Amino acid sequence: MIDYPELYLFNTMSRKKEKFIPQEPNKVSFYSCGQTVYQDIHVGNAKTYVAWDLLWRTLVTFGYDVMHIQNFTDVGHLTDDGDDGDDKIQTQAKSMNTDPMELVDSLIFEYHNSMDAINVHRPNISPRATSHISEMIQMVETLIDKGYAYEIKNDPGTFYYDTAKFAKYGELAKLNLEGQIKGSRKEVKIINQKRNPSDFALWIKAPENHIMKYISPKYGSKILGYPGWHLECSAMAQKYLGDTIDIHAGGVDHIPVHHTNEIAQSEAITNKQFANYWLHSEFITINGEKMSKSLNNYMSLNDLILKIGAGPTKLLLLQAHYRTQSDFSLDKAESIKIKYTRFIRSYHLGIQKLSQNSSKKVTNINSKLSNAFFDALADDLNSPLAISKINELTKSIDDLITDDGKLDTTKLNELTNTFELFFETLGIPYQKLDDDEIQLVNQILENREKYRQEKAWAKSDMLRDILEMNGYTINDTNKGHEWFKLH
Repeated sequence: MIDYPELYLFNTMSRKKEKFIPQEPNKVSFYSCGQTVYQDIHVGNAKTYVAWDLLWRTLVTFGYDVMHIQNFTDVGHLTDDGDDGDDKIQTQAKSMNTDPMELVDSLIFEYHNSMDAINVHRPNISPRATSHISEMIQMVETLIDKGYAYEIKNDPGTFYYDTAKFAKYGELAKLNLEGQIKGSRKEVKIINQKRNPSDFALWIKAPENHIMKYISPKYGSKILGYPGWHLECSAMAQKYLGDTIDIHAGGVDHIPVHHTNEIAQSEAITNKQFANYWLHSEFITINGEKMSKSLNNYMSLNDLILKIGAGPTKLLLLQAHYRTQSDFSLDKAESIKIKYTRFIRSYHLGIQKLSQNSSKKVTNINSKLSNAFFDALADDLNSPLAISKINELTKSIDDLITDDGKLDTTKLNELTNTFELFFETLGIPYQKLDDDEIQLVNQILENREKYRQEKAWAKSDMLRDILEMNGYTINDTNKGHEWFKLH
């Protein structure tokens, strides 16, 4: 029985690590901002989703019952990430000569395939913004009634949030609103018809050529429009998790605008704290510049999986702490693949030794290493430190199986069990081996060796090729052959 430590998370609101205490004992409500589905997911996006997968896995491992909601944004996210420009999905669909929802459906399908490949858990519910238009309209009407929203005079049907009415506006991002107001140009405010520079769109009147448009707050079908990007997460978080949620998570780019605006909307409506803990994941960069689709300097997650494999990809995305910016390169990816291969080799050679010695599988784990591993995760999801414990673990396996003395099968059992526990807690894909598979592969390799002795090279190479096509790596050494399975 593992005695899990207390969990501490870095709360962006307080800018410090805090002991995690959910509203209900052993139950956690968790909302994370999901993908805007207009292009394939890239490695930078994936780092954030892997971080929240690790959070979910840690919470579940520590005994919490977690309700995790992660949305798909399929309307309202404009090209400048604020209130200007065209809808990203509509723009992309137009360039591809396809329907926006056809594009969205295909990309959601690909998203799930990619996340499944690297063993990222599926949230309890993955709601789409377009399925929650009525909830968003109701929120806007409530904000109008309570005096937090106003209509743009020369654009009926467009409603903005009045940030001056919300005393805590900008608290999450530590914004200097007085400085914004003093530094703003009067003519800009007149053109935009905004009362304050920080005001943001709740609902936007749709141009005639806008495809994705809906009945509007206050006007119904008389004026068609579409929601602002920030509104959807407030609506979906409240619908599925209630007025106050335990954890809200997203990328660091969400802090100054998206999450700041979510707080303003939600708390103005409910008069309750929107979220108790705010977690934010840092960027992946390329040559020091943020990886992004707009800069066209990204690598798709699928391309990386095809290049180095699912297991190494997940290990790569866990290698840096979620609050640490990390620079991506193919050289670094290849080095992580080598590290992953070394981990799997040690584990599989250990499992084979146990099989050869007819060792009965037991459930013991290494308490010293497991305590250090879970202490690392309890310290704000310190995945690099947790991975370093896998380094120690595999070195111990190597030392044990290369010892010329009598094999300590009890110790080896303990170490291989601990390996499985660590990989499954981190959600790193890997292959298990059973006795039947080990026996089959060893028989094939014995036949291969026989062909080699007979100098029947074609038959020998054929058997090796069959094994490698099925994911096995074969190493011929001066002590014979060794093998392990990467996929």
